[in-house]
Amino acid sequence: MRCYGLAAELSKYGIEAEVFSFAQQLGAKCGEREFEMGWARKIIYNVRAWRYLKKRMGPDTVIFMQRLNYHSLAPWFISWLGKRKFIFDCDDWNMREDPVYYFGFFPSSKMEYFTRKLARYADACIASSDYLKEYLSVFNQKVYYLPTGVNTQIFSPQPKPSKDSRIIFSWIGTAYHPEMAENLRFILEAFAVLAEKHDNIFLSLAGEGKYFSQLISQLNNFKYKERVVNEGWIAPEQVPAYLSGIDIGLLPLIQNTKFNLAKSPTKLFEYMAMAKATVSSKIGEAGQVIQDGLNGFLAQDKEEFIAKMDKLIFDPALRIQLGIQARRNVEEKYSLAVLGKQLYEIIRTV
Repeated sequence: MRCYGLAAELSKYGIEAEVFSFAQQLGAKCGEREFEMGWARKIIYNVRAWRYLKKRMGPDTVIFMQRLNYHSLAPWFISWLGKRKFIFDCDDWNMREDPVYYFGFFPSSKMEYFTRKLARYADACIASSDYLKEYLSVFNQKVYYLPTGVNTQIFSPQPKPSKDSRIIFSWIGTAYHPEMAENLRFILEAFAVLAEKHDNIFLSLAGEGKYFSQLISQLNNFKYKERVVNEGWIAPEQVPAYLSGIDIGLLPLIQNTKFNLAKSPTKLFEYMAMAKATVSSKIGEAGQVIQDGLNGFLAQDKEEFIAKMDKLIFDPALRIQLGIQARRNVEEKYSLAVLGKQLYEIIRTV
């Protein structure tokens, strides 16, 4: 969505945009497997990327670099060497939670140090959340808010099979970060309370990652395991079909960490685009997107989370009402078409 989707949108405004991925074009390992690569291999990939990119870029090329990582070296060097415009897009907090600078200059987090440097170097920065926008604004005067959003043409409401009388709660995502383990346990605990008094509710879990696998391996000891469905990893093109079969989306964020505060709620946008009622923790960006009781529910703690899940179980009309308004809000503010136009305007400023 953030790379390929926006690149396609820019073409509507006469901008030729190409996405270069170290994983897809060069075969580099990504995700959890990225750590299998040593620094020598990462440098080799940067050299190969530099050779490719320098042939593709003209003097007026604007480099849009999505997220700081080892892959940042090649595009930064090409920008610096050719004095090309450079936009730094930050969509996650991938640094230590509490970085410090010893003696005022030696950083405990190299990632945070280089994030600052890159933000200062960039002609403009883009932040996917209000938290990241505030953070980057310390280092650059031109910081723009651009959430992850959703392709509303692909994620479009579809009727649930009429014969399915179950009420299905859903969590979908990746669980590579330690915080996700607690979020997933929270869902199981909340579901167990409600399953005690509702025999028609089910929980669908779809995802991958170390902490997702850990949770699934522990389901044998869960009292209501027969009502928990492990969907595993769902290919992106199959996600809309999957969401058409669920009733209520869940987005719990338990810890008030920088990682959670900075994250743009991609899955929340997808639930909303599919006109699904949602219950989200009132932490981070969800609190900016959801108007409690109008286009979804927000919860401060576990008791409120459970209470609002329970309310949606009892009131199918409310589920429909919240879903309709959620879809309307996504179309107005978070659709790929809207965000593509905003990115076009940002590029014009550099």
